[in-house]
Amino acid sequence: MDSFGNGLDQRYSDAIHVIVGIDIGGANLKFASETKQAHACFFPMWRRPETLKDSLCQSLGLYRDISAIAVVMTGELADCFIDRAEGVFHIVDHTRSAAAELGINACYFYGVDGLFREHVAAEDVDQIAAANWHALGSYVGQSITPNALLIDIGSTTTDIIPIRNGKVATNAQTDYDRLCEGSLVYVGCQRTPVCGLCSWVTYQGNRIPVMNEMFATIDDARIMLGFAPEDANDVETADGKARTKEFASNRLARMIGLDRRNVSLAQATDIAEQVMRAAQQQIAYSVQRLLSKMSFKPTIYVISGHGNDLLKIPREVEVITLTKQMGEEAARGAPSYAAAKQLRRFLESRSNDAS
Repeated sequence: MDSFGNGLDQRYSDAIHVIVGIDIGGANLKFASETKQAHACFFPMWRRPETLKDSLCQSLGLYRDISAIAVVMTGELADCFIDRAEGVFHIVDHTRSAAAELGINACYFYGVDGLFREHVAAEDVDQIAAANWHALGSYVGQSITPNALLIDIGSTTTDIIPIRNGKVATNAQTDYDRLCEGSLVYVGCQRTPVCGLCSWVTYQGNRIPVMNEMFATIDDARIMLGFAPEDANDVETADGKARTKEFASNRLARMIGLDRRNVSLAQATDIAEQVMRAAQQQIAYSVQRLLSKMSFKPTIYVISGHGNDLLKIPREVEVITLTKQMGEEAARGAPSYAAAKQLRRFLESRSNDAS
């Protein structure tokens, strides 16, 4: 699921001294070079963490002449790890092993303090863990606009990042901090369970409680409404059946104890609309909650990710989309591209300081 940019353009892969950014998540690996050439692959960390190095090698092998890799991560939260520290070191070790196997000499890990590290110690864990949002926010503040609200909607989560005077404008650093603040919302455009969005749906005039089971996800609602394309070959779904309207409607019907024999496509579409509204409301509530705590009111929203249909934007707000700034492929994996660009800035700054 969620793969793109598989056929790397030769003019990019042959570039000399390329920095490639990698965003290592719990469900996807996303790669982007400084030249905006991007690639992603589905990688369920919780199922096969021991194969991370091999997956990294396979994707990094699509690029040539890599001089360094810049890594951000969220995959350390996967429950295959006993704690986040184990997850961070697992990711660091596998990334280093992949780099060594491919002859890549430099491997840097970004932290929420805005610094890159070549070596990760125990005291660095909470800086390195879940830092992809900070890399993206820093890049946007330094390269696109100095004052804005950055909203990045991915497959699993939504990041709401205030940017002021070119810097990330929050003291929150960990996932816990950001959940408390409201800048991290566990609503995405693909993997969020329907039962995590709705307690009830209306069906045939009745208000029906939703089953607390992983029968369907928001991806099914987006497929029904045309926001996500059908793919009969993709079976990374709640029931292992295809990502088509026929099966998506069946999955949604299960949420209220029915199935395709009882629920028509039109009725399933109505359920999908209710699911989408619930997701939009959760994100909108979090945006307003965060804005109410901020000392400044941004007049620019920077929109990132691939779930823009979940976002309601006020009319008076100016909108900048990273798709137009980066191109569609790089924008879908924006934190990986941001990491590559920020590492280039970091290395040049260090070189200038040394001279």
